Amino acid sequence: MEYKKTMSKVSRLIIVEGIVQGVGFRPFVYRIAKNHSISGSVKNNGGRVEIIAEGSCGNIDSFLLDLETENPPVSQIYSIKSKDIAIEGHNDFTIVKSSTEKTPNSILVPDIGICKNCTQELGDPENRRHEYPFISCTECGPRYTLTRTLPYDRQSTSMFDFKPCAVCDSEYTSPADRRFHAQTVCCKDCGPELTFTDNAGSMLSKGKEAISDCAKAINEGRILSIKGYGGFHLSCDAFQTEAVKLLRSRIGRPQQPFAIMAKDIQAAREIVHINDKEEKLLLSSKRPVLILDKNKDSNKDSDLDYDLEEIAPQLHNIGVMLPYSGIHHMLFKNTSSNAYIMTSANVPGLPMVIEDEVAIRELGHIADNYLLHNLKIENRIDDSIIRTFKDNHVFIRRSRGYVPEPSELPFEIRPSVGVGAELSNTLIFASGNKAYISPHIGNTNHYETAMYHAEVFNRFSKLTSIEPESWGCDMHPHFNTTKFAMETGGNNVVPVQHHHAHLVALMADAKLDRDSEIIGIALDGVGYGSDGTVWGGEILQANYTEHSRQGHLKAHAMPGGDLCSYYPERMVISMLKGLADDDELFSLPFELKHGKMELKMVREQLEKNINVVMSSSSGRVLDAATALLGICKYRSYQGEPAMKLESYARKATEKSLELSVTIKDNVFDTGMLLFELYNKLNENEYSIPELAWAYEDAFARGVSEMAVRAAKRTGIDVVGLTGGVAYNEHISYRIRDIIKENDLKFISHSKVPCGDAGISLGQAIVASLKSDE
Repeated sequence: MEYKKTMSKVSRLIIVEGIVQGVGFRPFVYRIAKNHSISGSVKNNGGRVEIIAEGSCGNIDSFLLDLETENPPVSQIYSIKSKDIAIEGHNDFTIVKSSTEKTPNSILVPDIGICKNCTQELGDPENRRHEYPFISCTECGPRYTLTRTLPYDRQSTSMFDFKPCAVCDSEYTSPADRRFHAQTVCCKDCGPELTFTDNAGSMLSKGKEAISDCAKAINEGRILSIKGYGGFHLSCDAFQTEAVKLLRSRIGRPQQPFAIMAKDIQAAREIVHINDKEEKLLLSSKRPVLILDKNKDSNKDSDLDYDLEEIAPQLHNIGVMLPYSGIHHMLFKNTSSNAYIMTSANVPGLPMVIEDEVAIRELGHIADNYLLHNLKIENRIDDSIIRTFKDNHVFIRRSRGYVPEPSELPFEIRPSVGVGAELSNTLIFASGNKAYISPHIGNTNHYETAMYHAEVFNRFSKLTSIEPESWGCDMHPHFNTTKFAMETGGNNVVPVQHHHAHLVALMADAKLDRDSEIIGIALDGVGYGSDGTVWGGEILQANYTEHSRQGHLKAHAMPGGDLCSYYPERMVISMLKGLADDDELFSLPFELKHGKMELKMVREQLEKNINVVMSSSSGRVLDAATALLGICKYRSYQGEPAMKLESYARKATEKSLELSVTIKDNVFDTGMLLFELYNKLNENEYSIPELAWAYEDAFARGVSEMAVRAAKRTGIDVVGLTGGVAYNEHISYRIRDIIKENDLKFISHSKVPCGDAGISLGQAIVASLKSDE
């Protein structure tokens, strides 16, 4: 944009839309207005900022240039609209009281990790906020988690419960101060306070003593429940193996990997490999958990003095984040440890705990002590989790630091909502070219999570001011999310096939235009198919409203239905029955829960077709190989078998074994693939890692071949990959390479999760576009 200077005086109304609330945007506008001799005012109005600017044309043009190019680093401007208005004769420039007017697509900034300035003040003995853990400014601190309503002003947040002292109020009203109009401004004399309690909730100490007592407890190997800005974490010293084992025992997670919070980037480098891009992401204001490769596998011969294997059993990688609040920095300052376990304080699938009394009631059998504070959490939020690959990264969970930032759509749609899947649920509100994905919600099959889903729906409806005209939901009639949509959305509900929703989310993530069509590879656990059967390994021809099945994995019987997802040996029996000799098959060392009695029952279920579900699930096919190879015979957390299969495959030193791929009538016979693995295993010529690598590779080649055939058959030159299996680096990169080798364009996710956490976006888009037809 080019600005031409003239001396005539004008008045303009300027509307700025974007992430402009809670980031010091109005103080920024105030300062540049003063710099350019502009009079007028600035205020929040719903989800945007409105400016009245009076001055010479040249000064206003210079003001607009600074507005566009010098805005605060955490803010994001989507549009600046300006029009001439009558001159009112303002004598000064002021920040005026916010309007409560609602505007569509209102945007609130996510929570922001503590900035460098506040970190320095926190450690400065001469600063009045020295060692005050709730330190923040216009550039950092909690935002979404403490906001009740928009516009973002102190009275609309839980900080309204704390009246600023005279000094804080002076900073708030001083244009030259970094905390000018910082809604979270506070200090030890007027702000929230920490307390340290026993596991019955009885206070033992408060303030600085609470921090030091909590740190002492961590040093002594105790389990802590720590209240942050968005919820509670369970924590202990990551380098005290007995403490980690104790936490596992109490929380009932025998194998699930724990995330680590490292003291700083140097401490993180001692644990994991970090490249320049990963370092930048770790140090960003988002402060996500990054899934990174372990520096070394901990074993008897390791020179490490801690056990990474206990933190992330049988995995090659581990989740690492850096401190993002004053509380975290103060804890590290007072402990001897360079890393803590930091895992969400909730039963898997249930919402994160945010209330003190609930935490004490539900976590008392786990935590020895609690570090609490009296700042109310208005909106719970989990840590964001990102899986990093060689040349890109993908979201596993898009939450803290990113929610409620919108994703930009490649075209405009009418107001709609997608209520999400059953597992790893999120919901989404979309309107125009903006889509607002909620934080992680969890497994809505649980009553508490279903209630939380409704709570998030109501909160996002208010925050975005979007009134949906159409509702997208899963086709599965028994999902609680489907029932919620049907009960709440009335005649405006559009059921969307699970894998089609995955692919539409992928297309939008890749910014494909409205008329685009792709061959989509959708690989996941289970999804309700268009034919009423269970899908999970699909090759679909898809556009933004329609899909057709072009290929799929062979459907296999799941004896006992969902029991197969917990006991993958059941799938081994199903997939090999009729291929392997029965006597040999049923003499394998199965470790089913009820031993020979259960083995006999599974055999009868298959032979008599009783309590059997047919499924083309990719997840069950990978799980079966994991169980056959003896890597994982019981799934204790979601995705465990496939994750361990990938980690074993990475250990392969020889990668010459190539298993056969059998495709007939556009169906990939994964039973034959598992049978070949079975035979190779019996030959005792290959290591378990070599067999794991060969199986993954053959699986990737099989689905790629089906996709290439579909692309040539239909004349479509774009192929995309989505679904939970896309988190497997070996499989996803092998598919990508094969697609490109066949002169086809390959697309994958970047800002929207590959797994079920992303399908709400696809649901919202399909519902809106189908409602237009």
